[in-house]
Amino acid sequence: MIVNWSDIVNFIRGSIDLIAVWFILYYLISMFKTNVKTMQLFKGVLFILIVKLLTSLLGLTTLNYLVESIINWGVLAIIIIFQPEIRTLLEKMGQTKMTLKKEISDDEKERLMDELVSAITTLSKEQTGALITFERTQSLLDYINTGTRINADIKSELFLTIFWEGTPLHDGATIIQGDRVVCAAAFYPPTNKELSPKYGARHRAAIGISEITDSLTVVVSEETGTISFAMNGELKKIPTKELRASLVNELNWFKSDDEGGQKHES
Repeated sequence: MIVNWSDIVNFIRGSIDLIAVWFILYYLISMFKTNVKTMQLFKGVLFILIVKLLTSLLGLTTLNYLVESIINWGVLAIIIIFQPEIRTLLEKMGQTKMTLKKEISDDEKERLMDELVSAITTLSKEQTGALITFERTQSLLDYINTGTRINADIKSELFLTIFWEGTPLHDGATIIQGDRVVCAAAFYPPTNKELSPKYGARHRAAIGISEITDSLTVVVSEETGTISFAMNGELKKIPTKELRASLVNELNWFKSDDEGGQKHES
């Protein structure tokens, strides 16, 4: 049997090409999944491509022409309409997931959680408005740059000081990156959703940042002291007694310590 090296090279080249395409698709889908708006964009593009395939196979000339027109003009429309989202996705390429540093002990994680729960609970009781955002897999660097850099330890007293109305930093959001408070007074684009009048600027900003990143934002209402989580473009009220367990669950600081986290509740 004569080995045709040209066929082998073509096979290897084709395999590498196919693997590269699947890797790129997987990477893009992974980024799309953590962004509500871009996920909707992805579904729309996928639907149009499926319709294009069907019209070509079935020989539907008029519908095929219409779909081709949409595709030709749609690329430009997508670039214009989704410019902020596309820019965000490009910035995410090559960035790594932000989590608590591996060398931090479980005891230290428990202490950090105690500080967070204490601060948020106190802010709620005193009806002090607050906006605290936790960076997860997507970078918040653009929004960190809109605020005042701090780079401080997570301390209950720090949050109480930041959000006290007498400080110039109480407006805007405080952002937590890993185990550090990296900035205060950061500003987010507000959501365009129709919300109840009971929700103010903080809630609109919290929902806004959750629509374009996978961050978790804790909002404390200045009017009622109500604690809410903003995630995936939605707002969820969190009872004070469930605050610690909810933070543990959403932040994933502990792999299997949910029960341990709950036993610390007051």
